[in-house]
Amino acid sequence: MKLSLTGRIARASAARPWLTIGVWVLALAAAIVMSGGLGDALVQDDRNLVTTESDTAEHRAEQLRGNDVPDTELVVVKSAAAVYGDAEFDAAVADAITAVESVDGVAAVSPPAPEAGGVSADGHAAIVTVTLDADAAEETGEAFVAALDNAQPANFQYLPFGEQSAGAAFDALAEDTLMRGEVIGISVALLILVVVFGALVAAGIPLLVALVSITAAIGATAIVGGAFDLSFFIINMITMMGLALGIDYSLVTVQRFREELAHGRTPREAVAIAGNTANRAVLFSGGIVVLSLTGLLLVPSTIMRSLGAGAIIVAIMSVITALTLLPAVLKLLGHRVNKGRLPGAHPGKEPRAWAAIARGVTAKPLLAAVGGLTILVALALPMLSMRLTFPGTDALPEDNTFRQAVDTLVDDFGHGRDETFVVVTNGDVTEVDALATRIEDSAAFTGTQVDWYGESAIITTDNVYDAADERAADAIGTIRTTWVPDAMAGSGSQAYVGGEQAGSVDFTNLIADATPWVLLFVLGTSFVLLLVTFRSVVIAGTAIALNLLSAAAAFGLIVAVFQWGWGADVLGMPQVDGIAPWIPLFLFAVLFGLSMDYHVFLLSRIKERHDAGDDTRTAVIHGLSRTGSLITGAALIMVAVFLGFALGDLAEFAQMGLGLAAAVIIDATVVRTLLVPAIMTLLGNANWYLPTWLDWLPQMHIEAPEHGEPVLATSPQEKVTVPA
Repeated sequence: MKLSLTGRIARASAARPWLTIGVWVLALAAAIVMSGGLGDALVQDDRNLVTTESDTAEHRAEQLRGNDVPDTELVVVKSAAAVYGDAEFDAAVADAITAVESVDGVAAVSPPAPEAGGVSADGHAAIVTVTLDADAAEETGEAFVAALDNAQPANFQYLPFGEQSAGAAFDALAEDTLMRGEVIGISVALLILVVVFGALVAAGIPLLVALVSITAAIGATAIVGGAFDLSFFIINMITMMGLALGIDYSLVTVQRFREELAHGRTPREAVAIAGNTANRAVLFSGGIVVLSLTGLLLVPSTIMRSLGAGAIIVAIMSVITALTLLPAVLKLLGHRVNKGRLPGAHPGKEPRAWAAIARGVTAKPLLAAVGGLTILVALALPMLSMRLTFPGTDALPEDNTFRQAVDTLVDDFGHGRDETFVVVTNGDVTEVDALATRIEDSAAFTGTQVDWYGESAIITTDNVYDAADERAADAIGTIRTTWVPDAMAGSGSQAYVGGEQAGSVDFTNLIADATPWVLLFVLGTSFVLLLVTFRSVVIAGTAIALNLLSAAAAFGLIVAVFQWGWGADVLGMPQVDGIAPWIPLFLFAVLFGLSMDYHVFLLSRIKERHDAGDDTRTAVIHGLSRTGSLITGAALIMVAVFLGFALGDLAEFAQMGLGLAAAVIIDATVVRTLLVPAIMTLLGNANWYLPTWLDWLPQMHIEAPEHGEPVLATSPQEKVTVPA
């Protein structure tokens, strides 16, 4: 039997399985050691890699104020029963002060100042002001919050507010989301694997591959993080994508290995055949996923590049693990891979249910095509109402202390939610005062003040509306396009608007500017890859069109759930005023990678049978029946993993998780089960049209060339070579 590259790798790995496993153990030990320094390699602050107006404002403000301005944290001491001045309340304030004074990085603590608005009108809340050292580390926030949690007395709340405590709060939510996603995703995935494989041992192997891939990817990330700024969210991305891809890729190989054993192969032969065929598809599919995700690296933002890099790194590790470690494990297990087999389960049985579905769809292709397109268009319609904005504090759980701090400061003290500032250089006092007055008179801002630094001024104001409120973005736009030009008309002054809300607006614009280039890269590379692989402009064109429709349907679903609130309570999802700006572009890139994965599995079976002389309908029935169960099983596993992360308390990850889950299940059912078979049946021989002027295109084979007797099997790689 002539082996391809992946077949030779599998045979070499399985020839000395304990050596292969030993090398992997050493690699994992090194990865664990490297991951110990991961905390220093990741950053909480997201940074644009091109300069926006808010970035310029921040830079100018730092130049005027100085870089060593210390952060200020607030602690809201709150009680439903006691009031400020009561002995019990005063003792709670004293305990809070004592607690934060013991934290490293705290420079000074000031008690509530009633004369300066430090006590609420009803007396049930008071503000303790904490000044941090100018060089306070990020860990100060965690220690600060932990000290308050430990000291909080009964019947009182200590609610921290500030940049450090906000970072600690979101870190905690991210960790909780990660843990919850892992538990739910792994548990449900294991159940699905047991059903798909019908054997307990076989079901555990893909999970092993996924966990190894994740560990290796985290170690590699620690190295990459030493050279580039990476967001701490990359860990969530690696875990989520690692579980999905690691299980998905090993699923194909394990299934093929078990089928070859069922056909009488020895474990060594079965490993070689699985490596020669299934692993070849894994390598090809992994390349497609990496290529699609590379489009995210075109976005000049650390958060987008971190998400893309995390997914790319773990995709590469998943492929490497499946190509090397998995064959060694399968060789050692041999026929024991089928231990714990469920009654009635057999790896070599014919896929009768999917054959019946395929015949039904192709018997009435027009009906199936119209029905599938109707479903996608109906799901996509809400996308027309999509509004891009970061979720505000209102999207946090009601029992989250940071949200409670914000709500108390806004409702009981009249504070703004965050700060917007305008840096004016070469400013005139009259112009600056006029602009500050106009800002203060707006319903969107409060507490406006002006600080002069020579001939430059900084106008600082608090935002009244939540960051996700449409009026917040409108107010920033009004300052930039109307109030600043009106105030500075005819003068030599320059003004730059910065702050959290201004930064959100700029980030949304940055994503919008990068979107055409990402679309061009992902769509262009996908089209060329499909064109070369299947030598058909029709196949490539319909695949791109269907994937766009599938993505639109997923976008429409997240708009309906999160913006409109349809089913949000039932699903346990927060209702917000918009979709995070990075979500659509990220979903698009990931969906294209995953959907191309499934598309290649299906079309390779169809093309194989068509090239052998079958008509299009027969080839379609064959392809769908042979890949339907595997594609659906892999899709359900991914859905379980993605939904596990969607059930966390971070709105952005909920949007991402639900969006990915929806996209995958829509693609595996409506697109692959209805639309692709129906449209290909309707087009007939036109599916394989290639203009004569493109005959020069090279031919790319997903599978190894066949030599010898073909063997029928129920996997994405069906024909293999029987050794002489």
